[in-house]
Amino acid sequence: MTRGQFKTFYDLETRWYDEDSLGHLNHGTVVAYFEDVRIRHANDLGFDAYNIDSFPFIIGSMKLDFYKQVHHPQKVQIGIRVSRLGNKSFDYEYGLFLEGENDCTIKCVTTLVCFDYVAQKTVPVFDVIKEQME
Repeated sequence: MTRGQFKTFYDLETRWYDEDSLGHLNHGTVVAYFEDVRIRHANDLGFDAYNIDSFPFIIGSMKLDFYKQVHHPQKVQIGIRVSRLGNKSFDYEYGLFLEGENDCTIKCVTTLVCFDYVAQKTVPVFDVIKEQME
């Protein structure tokens, strides 16, 4: 996976406490990075990510692929894109890139289910998400 496969990127910097005892970025921290990007992207699309009654997604699954170790300090960019559309779910694909590098260091795919938290039921994929595939 390369940078050219993404249109949308978010910048992050590693923190000293993001590393584990082996000296590389901890896998739990990586999940938090991708979740941070998901929330930022949802806000950019006009969703209120901080209101439980109106936030429209729930995680169905998450898969991580590690291609290279990441050590602190690093400036990273995370690309995000919709890679699959279903009737009531879609996949976000993320790529974590080290500053100045073209190849993905860590890949993540999440399946998000469109969900009405008030009614406690699934709903069809939103048009703004469908437009991300175009």
